[in-house]
Amino acid sequence: MTARGPDTGVTLIEMLVALSVFSLIGLASFSVLDTIVRTDRQSSGRLEHLARLDVALRLFEADVLRARPGALVEQDRISLPTAGALVTYQSGTEGLLRRIERADEADVQQQILPPPASALWRVIRLDGIEDGAEPSDPPIAVEVVLVADDSRSREIRKLVPLPRLLPGQD
Repeated sequence: MTARGPDTGVTLIEMLVALSVFSLIGLASFSVLDTIVRTDRQSSGRLEHLARLDVALRLFEADVLRARPGALVEQDRISLPTAGALVTYQSGTEGLLRRIERADEADVQQQILPPPASALWRVIRLDGIEDGAEPSDPPIAVEVVLVADDSRSREIRKLVPLPRLLPGQD
């Protein structure tokens, strides 16, 4: 190789090699950044979705724990009588709705989960006798199945025991 003087620049080949290296680094950086941004979007969407499901389950559990005997379960709804209101959860084309009916106030309706979410309910009478319980008075629980979307593989189940009334608590 010949010695260069202080006035000489870079050769065309050196310039092409440098540009190729910088373009590969830029392309790799863009690919990594794109993957990070896509993963962040998916994660935050899933976390939001899980948070909505958690709120729905907690709200349902709180309403069931406040319920009095006489829950009415139909195919697409469950009605829970409480001390001063009737709380109804309904699953339909509008998603999962919660309606609170009071005798002295206007009804309140809330969308708990947006469509295509749906829910299924069933009241369960548990077999066996607990300490002090009569065979005719078995404990009762409500099972809720939340279906996040059209896929039944993403369903969440929760079993909530109904509170038992103590004597004189009617």
